[in-house]
Amino acid sequence: MKNASFKRALQYEVDQLASRNASAAIILIDKGRKYVTKWADYLFSEFYDPDFNQSTKLPAFFMYTATFFNEMLQLSSDGSGRELLLQFYRPLNSRWDISMLIIWLIAVFCVTLGGYWAALRKIYEEIVTLRGPHQISTNVMQKSRSCLNDEQMTTSANCLFIIIIMLVVVGVLMLGFYFRGVMVFIFNILLAIIGTFSIHRCLTALFGSICKCGHCRVCISMNDITQSIFRRDLFNYECCTERPLVMSVVVFIGAASFCVTWFTIRRDPYAFVLLDIINITVCIHILKGIRFPNLMWLTVLLTCMFMYDIFMVFITPFLTKNGCSVMIEVAAGTDCSKTNGGYPIAPINTEIPEKFPMLFQVPRLSDPMISCIDLAIEKEFHPVILGLGDIIVPGYLICFCFTVDFVVRTRYLYGFISVSGYGIGLIVTFVALTLMETAQPALIYLIPFTLGPIIILALIRREFKVLWIGDFPKSENSSHISRNSAADTASSAVNSGSIGFDEVSVTLPAVLPCNTG
Repeated sequence: MKNASFKRALQYEVDQLASRNASAAIILIDKGRKYVTKWADYLFSEFYDPDFNQSTKLPAFFMYTATFFNEMLQLSSDGSGRELLLQFYRPLNSRWDISMLIIWLIAVFCVTLGGYWAALRKIYEEIVTLRGPHQISTNVMQKSRSCLNDEQMTTSANCLFIIIIMLVVVGVLMLGFYFRGVMVFIFNILLAIIGTFSIHRCLTALFGSICKCGHCRVCISMNDITQSIFRRDLFNYECCTERPLVMSVVVFIGAASFCVTWFTIRRDPYAFVLLDIINITVCIHILKGIRFPNLMWLTVLLTCMFMYDIFMVFITPFLTKNGCSVMIEVAAGTDCSKTNGGYPIAPINTEIPEKFPMLFQVPRLSDPMISCIDLAIEKEFHPVILGLGDIIVPGYLICFCFTVDFVVRTRYLYGFISVSGYGIGLIVTFVALTLMETAQPALIYLIPFTLGPIIILALIRREFKVLWIGDFPKSENSSHISRNSAADTASSAVNSGSIGFDEVSVTLPAVLPCNTG
């Protein structure tokens, strides 16, 4: 039965077939042909015909005309299809998707590695303090002293810092809401730049820890180049005056090429693979360079982010004209105000808004219809997404916990509990997402499940006051570092990152205190 070109005709023909005791109806559509609508007809995942009564007892199936005649009928011996028996079956959709497990593994990996790396950097700074300036470079000593000074910030300065951070976060979100296209493009460029340095730092640290080779340096430094062109040193930094290592240069070029490739093909349906890799390194790079002085300011910041997430997801729909959540509309670009009364428009006939790049995206791999998706029409998969903020913000606390483990000699107890709480909180987030069938503000689950167990554990161990004010006994620090077998590992891991290009310190929402370089 060909799809008719006037309203209600489809329902009429289906009713006629039902009156003749037909077992099913196959509705043929000419792919890409325009009927009464202003756009071409396609079959896609969100397709439906608003003029067709879904309660009709006669099963109806839509199919392309070319597929029916060129493929289905050709299965018969004479090509007429007379002896064919067609049975249609669609597997039931599972409420749980393996993409949730993949995102869970990515998130837990990022916070665990970032937290452990942050603790190693803390150990290295303690080594600097113990060994003195004779064995450690002046640059490293200056960074260590700068960090110690930052940790002694006054209460008013910390309060002001948190207020400024929250204003920046809200301001960026509002700009994304009113000027979304411009902000998406800006953040795409920023992610390509930050991602280049993040991949470079992570890979150089990895190669430096597993391989002691590659210490050959190139024959020229950055300042040598500027001196030959501009007759002066434009960059008065150690990274520019020293000749970089060959391995560092090669890794940097590879990282830059990787990010430029993603930026170029970012609208491709499979570009999410490159984006997820970039975002993994960005999360780890940010977390390993962040340090909070105590649990008190962490709690204040996490509480602010908790309230911020609730307001932007659940309260803003009552304030916007279209009833949409500001957070969801900015992140995904979806318009929740669309009604189901009109004809559906295929993605190929419209402009799909580009998602913000600060998201982990994994397609719903368990969807039984994923093999039927025509990417030429759909333009993208239907993914499960998780924002970078849902990893970085709780990751601040996890980094603090790993650092505390090295300081008070608890053998990763606080770190393990915080990571476990984060993992459970993310599982609860996915459960809420599945049961409520609507986007969830992940921080309202992640923050309580991560912060609560740490506070309870600290109270049980009678260390809450120490963690709350950050008053760690110096003697314990020194004793622990001198005995800790990970000290040499920390020194190697930190030094391996400083082999040619100085890292870019990135300040994201909730960066309190010390962002070491």
